[in-house]
Order: sequence, then C-alpha cells, then structure tokens
Amino acid sequence: MKQKTVGLLAILLLLIACQKDNVPQLMGIEPPPVSPTIQKPENLLAKGTFQSAVHTTSGEIKVYRDENGKRALIFENFRTDSGPDLRIYMAEDKALTNFIEVSNKVNTMGNYSVALPDEADLSKHTYVLIWCKRFAVLFGSAELKPN
Repeated sequence: MKQKTVGLLAILLLLIACQKDNVPQLMGIEPPPVSPTIQKPENLLAKGTFQSAVHTTSGEIKVYRDENGKRALIFENFRTDSGPDLRIYMAEDKALTNFIEVSNKVNTMGNYSVALPDEADLSKHTYVLIWCKRFAVLFGSAELKPN
C-alpha cells in the first residue's frame, strides 16, 4: 500500500510541476512572420490538429516550403498551458522516438511560425510535440498528414 501511495504522489508531483509557472507571458508579441508567399496552397506539405495530453492543447499546425526550399511550421489558433522549459519537438511518435528539437521557445497562444530544421524528415518525423523538457511531460501533440 505504501508503494502505491508513493507512486501516486510522484505522478501528482510531475503533473503539478508542469503547471503554469510564474514567468509572465509576452502576450500579443509574435515573432516576425514567415514570408507571405510561403503560405500558398501549393506550398503546403502537411498539416495536423493538436490534441491534448497532460495539459489542454489545441490549434492547427501546417508545414510549408518556400521557393528556396526552406520549410516552416505554422501554428494557427494555437493554445497550450504555460510551463517551465517548454520545447517544440518532432518525432516518429508521441514517445519521442527519434526526436529532434525544433525550438526551445513556445508561444503558448496565437498564430506564429518556426523555421523547420533541415534534418526534419517529414516521412519519419510525423508528430509535432509540445514537451516540458524539465519534467518529461507531453503537453500536447499533432500528427502531420501529407497534403
């Protein structure tokens, strides 16, 4: 019985640890937009919808390629809870198999874009994850489907 209680307390602490932190969010400030020409329908490579995991996460994610071959993740109507050490990862699944880090900065709400690293392979890295690195907690994820 004592082990069960300790296990439940450990899970509860992990969940609480990735709750909203006290760092003020920069509301209304977005990174510079990706070139407007990138968001043409013919440049859309893949898209998905965020699903909540441990924290409520919602919105759309799209992958576009510009005329120079550079790719970007476009977050639309995105929203997730804030937390310490949030990251954007791409992986083969929700369990971080063969993951790469896309960004160590996550806007918790709004429309914004993030450059996609060259090593991101859309045939393998089909999940976009919002991950709390400090506590190894998945906030939410989106599975990318080819356009």
